[in-house]
Parts: sequence; C-alpha cells; structure tokens
Amino acid sequence: MSVSRMFRGLSSRLTAPLESLDAVDLAGRVQGLCSSPVESAQRGQLVTLAGRVRTVLSGGGEQFLGVTAEVYDGTGAVDVCWLGRRSIPGIDTGRFIKVTGRIGVRSGQKIMFNPRYELLSGQPGAGRGGEV
Repeated sequence: MSVSRMFRGLSSRLTAPLESLDAVDLAGRVQGLCSSPVESAQRGQLVTLAGRVRTVLSGGGEQFLGVTAEVYDGTGAVDVCWLGRRSIPGIDTGRFIKVTGRIGVRSGQKIMFNPRYELLSGQPGAGRGGEV
C-alpha cells in the first residue's frame, strides 16, 4: 500500500462523521454472525438479521401492537414486533440480538412479527463477546 493511499484512508476516517464510522464498525461486527444485512432484506423474505437494539416501545393505546424493538445493523434498521406482549426480559436498548423471521413493510418501514430471537452477550466480533 502506498503512503499516499494510507494517508487518504486515515484522513477519511478522521473526518468522517462519528455516526457513519459507528455504522461501518457495527456492520463489520455482525457480518460474521451468519446473518443478512438489513439493507438487502426484501418483503416476504425469510431472513436472519443481527444488530443492536436502538429503541424499545411497549404500552397501551390504539397503536399498541406489543413489544417493538428497532434493530440496527449498520446498513439499516428493522422494527421487530412481538404481538400481544407487554415486555420481554433481555430486550433492552443497546443489547445485541439475532432475529429470524419474515420481512414485512409497515408505513414504509421494514418490520418482522414474532421472530425467533437470540440474545447475544457483549458486542459481536469483539473477542468472545459475540458468543451467546
């Protein structure tokens, strides 16, 4: 690798927005978990996705579906919804999770209803942290 190429790569990482660097890092970490990228998941497709839980919503009211978590893998986000549930132990913001189910679309957002899930300890790809 040439010195100029090395400096271009270093300078682009130093000047890139923190959010985009986090997305690239996260996408790399979950890549080895036998999962598909969220961005390539299509409606009707049965997929396994892995990522970090960014938000968790639950409660009552007209819009209540159950527990809904937004899972982000660095390439995109998918809402994961467990119908009829008020809470699910371990489904918390910041937690890494692997989900398997069929992709749907609701209000323009990818969604997966009642998926099988696996809670991941630590951070995927960080030594032993990606193991369950």
